[in-house]
Amino acid sequence: MNRQYIVKIAHQASEASPLFVNKNEDLWIGEHDGRPGWTYCMTKMSGKTGLVPEQIISRASEDSKSGTLTEDYSASELTVKAGDKVESNRELNGWAWCIDEDGNGGWLPLEKLN
Repeated sequence: MNRQYIVKIAHQASEASPLFVNKNEDLWIGEHDGRPGWTYCMTKMSGKTGLVPEQIISRASEDSKSGTLTEDYSASELTVKAGDKVESNRELNGWAWCIDEDGNGGWLPLEKLN
């Protein structure tokens, strides 16, 4: 179910060229960055890196540093200002995938939404 939010604290996207990974694309799986539920990954083909929610990582074996994703994934964040309205259809690990009023999609920290 989609949820409507009003941005209470502005957010600036941290990456100009965020990670995008196709389902089943080969990845190197790195370390946690300290944020619960998020792991650094790098695509084997392009070498692009970014944070990925652990829930969609499929490791080749339990301790493997290689694997794939169970779905397409974009690490894109939205740049928004306080008072903007967004709609979310997914929340993972303290972040929500949101669509703004112009149709742009990206992740926003739940702590910045009301």
